[in-house]
This record gives sequence, C-alpha cells and structure tokens, in this order.
Amino acid sequence: MGRHAGREPRVDLRTRLAAWLERVLVGIGAAGVVAVVLRWAGTSVGTAVTVGLAVLVLVPAAAWVASTVPQGDDEAPHTGPHPGHHTGSHGGT
Repeated sequence: MGRHAGREPRVDLRTRLAAWLERVLVGIGAAGVVAVVLRWAGTSVGTAVTVGLAVLVLVPAAAWVASTVPQGDDEAPHTGPHPGHHTGSHGGT
C-alpha cells in the first residue's frame, strides 16, 4: 500500500542513455567552466584540472541522485496559514 506499492514502469534503454548523456554533458560543461574560471583567477594548472575533474564526476553523480528522489505530490494539502493572511502585531487589525 502507499505510494511505493506499485512497480515503476520500465524505462527503455534509449531514454536511460539519453538521460545519462545529458548528465555527462552538463558535467563536462561545468568542469570546463570551473577549470577556466580557476585558471583566470590565478589558480595553478594542476589545481584547476583537479577541481575540474572532481566537478566532472560530482555533477553527473548529483544529477543521478536527484533523479532517484520520488516526485512530490502536487495535490498534497498545504499546511499552515494562507499566504495572504497576516496575524500578529505587525500592522494587523
């Protein structure tokens, strides 16, 4: 029972490969930008390359972890006061 009771639909190989390709391309872009900015800021080549490689690995890994989080329920009831309702001593009546 609950939201984890059903099996997830199978995702075809092309969709999975496209998702990983997108993650890797974002990682490559981020690593390149980080390495260039670090060199521009005067960091040594070795440090810029090392940090760039770390970004190259961490960005796709973080994207994969984010993809494993269950999607939120948009129909969930909101808790707390209505956003337009003001109470207290700060200008309320």
